[in-house]
Amino acid sequence: MLQSVLTVLGIMAFFLIASMIGREDWKKKRKIRLREKFGEVPGEREQNENTGNYYENFGEEGVDDVTWNDLSMDTVFGRLNQCDSSAGEEMLYAGLRRNAMSEEERELFEKRMEFFAQNEEERVAAEEQLADVGKRSASYLIPSYIDGIEEYQMSHMWVFRILQAALVAAAVVLLVFRTDEAAFPLLAVCAVNLVLYAVVKMKWEAEFQMMATAVRILECARTLSKRKKTAELFPKLGELSGELSGVIRRTKILESQKSASYTGDIMWLILDYVLGIALWQITAYGTIVRKLSEKADVYLEVYREVGILDMTISTASFRKSLPWYCLPEFADDSRMPVRHDRIYQPRIYMEDIYHPLIDNPVPNTLELTRGSLITGSNASGKSTFIKAVAVNAILGQVLNTCAAQWFEMPCVQVITSMAVKDDLVAGESYFIREIKYLKRILDSLTEEKITLCAIDEILRGTNTGERIRASRAILDYLADKNCIPLVATHDKELTVLLADEYDNYHFSEEIGENDICFSYKIMEGPATSQNAVKLLEFAGFPEEIIREAGSAGQEV
Repeated sequence: MLQSVLTVLGIMAFFLIASMIGREDWKKKRKIRLREKFGEVPGEREQNENTGNYYENFGEEGVDDVTWNDLSMDTVFGRLNQCDSSAGEEMLYAGLRRNAMSEEERELFEKRMEFFAQNEEERVAAEEQLADVGKRSASYLIPSYIDGIEEYQMSHMWVFRILQAALVAAAVVLLVFRTDEAAFPLLAVCAVNLVLYAVVKMKWEAEFQMMATAVRILECARTLSKRKKTAELFPKLGELSGELSGVIRRTKILESQKSASYTGDIMWLILDYVLGIALWQITAYGTIVRKLSEKADVYLEVYREVGILDMTISTASFRKSLPWYCLPEFADDSRMPVRHDRIYQPRIYMEDIYHPLIDNPVPNTLELTRGSLITGSNASGKSTFIKAVAVNAILGQVLNTCAAQWFEMPCVQVITSMAVKDDLVAGESYFIREIKYLKRILDSLTEEKITLCAIDEILRGTNTGERIRASRAILDYLADKNCIPLVATHDKELTVLLADEYDNYHFSEEIGENDICFSYKIMEGPATSQNAVKLLEFAGFPEEIIREAGSAGQEV
């Protein structure tokens, strides 16, 4: 019997060594990949549905849901996201939704980003630790899990400790007597513990996996805090890890649970159940839950710091992937005197700005000293331009990065009304939803913070006469508030009616015999061209429709 036990242990040791060798080879390949992906444009991948968990529970509101959807910020997030961990993705998402960063935060963020951009070894070393944390689906729920950790404490922990003591006692008996008879108590205790572990694991597997990742974040923080240069930029990692040292000492015990569940490696699965026989994972889980319940706030700070580190590296990678970028200049006193009834007006200046989602962008330069109306033909670039301004305002305030050669702005809140849709479930028409969107813009205006409001095709859900009158009233109201309205419209009448309050710009095109060529360059003044009929013609509509549409346009 003893010989059989030793043989089994020998076989297990052989496979464990082979597994460790294979894992080291995998780590080497991963390290190469981490070096290569820096500065790459991320490939398309589905965003985890729980990415907003931290923001929803702990984040600061800035960009509302309508603006987020109008600006396709989920897609922008995907373009930015080169994070290696769930914590990084959650901090990046929460940062974009917050749309704010103090001057002190900005300076520190820039210093950290420059460090990782210039020190590949330090960056890759950090990414290796972050990649070990990973981005499994349950990982995104860790902040909420820790916040309510008391609910996940296991009861009757004394039973497991008695069984652990029995296992040790049986092992001692076997070592002393070294007979087959002495092996039976050990086998019996092992069998009982194994069955008990399997039952507990079935019930608590999700919590075990969650905790395994949670403690891996602590291990990541501690490891990174031992790297001198990284620790200097992220001093909280060491300080906070020190407060949780009692938890960190038990992190390795749960590593087999995490590795077995995520990798499927046969040796990790075997090791998982070997440790399960000793009930170490269960007792370690109980101890860690108890200790974390006393230090939940400290843990959440660690999670945040690890996430910000990951977000910093991801932003540095984003910068490298851009055709060009700049650091925004923030000047809250950057204002210019205008009309006699108003003393100052906010100012935004952008040079060679473009939308970061466009691969081969056409840059534009513009100075905004008051509200602006942008007219132009269909597909000429109006909507893309105002989205580019709004998105860059957010990126500048959150990541200290703008897709432009120069971007000067005050700190602003960004709010939009663009992608309006009917809501059949709520029974709301396009026009009803549109006026709700516009009303929320008016309600958001404050004297404390400048608002950049981007509006696409204002009030297009109603007839022309009412649209012109109502649009003029709304835009005239906005012109006298602490905001910068940027409005795309087809209504040329507004360019005349609001000429004293708004600057006029337009996008145009060159119409050939068989195609239309867009320059996508913004120009001063209102648009003078139309292309709707030509687009119908190029799309192959019947000639009688083209003729009727053309004659109707001449009558109008």
